[in-house]
Amino acid sequence: MIDVYGMSSPNVFKITIMLEECELPYRTHHVNVFAGQQFEPEFLRMSPNNKVPVLKDDAGPDNRPFTVIESGAILLYLAAKSGRLLPAAPGARSVVEQWLMVQIASIGPMFGQCVHFLRHAPAGNDYSRERYTSEVKRIFTVLEKRLEESAFLGGDEYSIADIATFPWIRTATILFPWLASVSDALAAYPALKRWFAAIAARPPVQRGIAAGESFLSTDVAAFKSADTEAFDRFFGRGRFAHH
Repeated sequence: MIDVYGMSSPNVFKITIMLEECELPYRTHHVNVFAGQQFEPEFLRMSPNNKVPVLKDDAGPDNRPFTVIESGAILLYLAAKSGRLLPAAPGARSVVEQWLMVQIASIGPMFGQCVHFLRHAPAGNDYSRERYTSEVKRIFTVLEKRLEESAFLGGDEYSIADIATFPWIRTATILFPWLASVSDALAAYPALKRWFAAIAARPPVQRGIAAGESFLSTDVAAFKSADTEAFDRFFGRGRFAHH
């Protein structure tokens, strides 16, 4: 059995979607990050970087229990375990891995920082808001150009690059004001819109999103009940800042 530890975030949706696509049985476990559960010793033994998701596979290499952290590494692990969604041919595999790295290095960090400065930073951060908003819009243009020439991010076939990116685009259409404020969030990006609709229609993707959203009500309640200290701990600021 595979156990997934997480919350209702794009990086966790990646993993539940991948597990559904690979038809691997799994269980989900909520980590209340606003209550600081990611800093508890038991969790840190699994995830020294105190982040979700974490995957524990009872039947890992040599059929022994194995733990994987970091969502990109988890996708690669599950692709190797299942033999799915990552090409065997070196060139094709490299293209998929390149676009996976785009998500890991650019989409996730830039989108995350944009959300932080738009929704959680105090006043006086206009430069940061403008900087990350501009970068997010640049990334949307990069994805649009790629998908004008390719059915999927990694080429002609659906792959882990698409699985990694889809939840972030989905979240962007909900959280970014310039997308969420219009009825057709991706109208300005027709190739990206076509890609998004094709992936959203996949039953395993729908099941994976539903599994990740099983954490949503708990996360919303925890978010609403969190006090200033809880947010400072979550964001690593105030007395929780590292010096």
